[in-house]
Amino acid sequence: MTGADVLDFPDGVALSETLRMMGQARAMRRLRPDPVPDELVRALVWAGTRAASPNNTQLWRFVVVREAEQRAAIGGTMEEFLSWIDALGEPADEHDAHIRAEARHLVANVAQAPVLIFVCAEHAYPERGPDPRYLWSVVNTASQNILVAARALGLGATLTMMQVRNEQSVREVLGLPENVQIGTMIPVGWPDRAFGPARRLPLDDVVHLERWQEGS
Repeated sequence: MTGADVLDFPDGVALSETLRMMGQARAMRRLRPDPVPDELVRALVWAGTRAASPNNTQLWRFVVVREAEQRAAIGGTMEEFLSWIDALGEPADEHDAHIRAEARHLVANVAQAPVLIFVCAEHAYPERGPDPRYLWSVVNTASQNILVAARALGLGATLTMMQVRNEQSVREVLGLPENVQIGTMIPVGWPDRAFGPARRLPLDDVVHLERWQEGS
């Protein structure tokens, strides 16, 4: 897939540093094992808590995994995800093959990432009848804030849902209570390759004005 880079920005609007970081917050799946300072990890979680949440409930919860033994335990739950990648069949093209290889590398080496942030949420809104759609809205906004903050701090990060192939085992490693759901798992560390623009489709390919337009 081809797409626009960070320089393909709407005319007439100044490209601020925040917007530039968004445009360069690409998935960084190769991370060095060097430790990440506590203050930077806390800054990432702070960014996550600046996200919007329904009725300002702030139901997000973050499990930050840094100890080697705990990271190894998480890595040990990922065998099923590796098997799933290997069972996908032949890649559609070179781009697909590259993405799969990068994903496989990340999964196989997840225990080497110095920080794993699990973005979770309490399944508790609305109070009289919790709706999972609100739960995921909490997770998604917080996760995106963390990704952009990581890029701004020079850290590599990528949004994953690697836990879904063996979620119960991951939950047991983390000791999660029943009413807390895992949304995303974000490996964080110093990038092992250069940053670059996030490749995305041009705006005109994805925007519909006023109502859906067939063929757009």
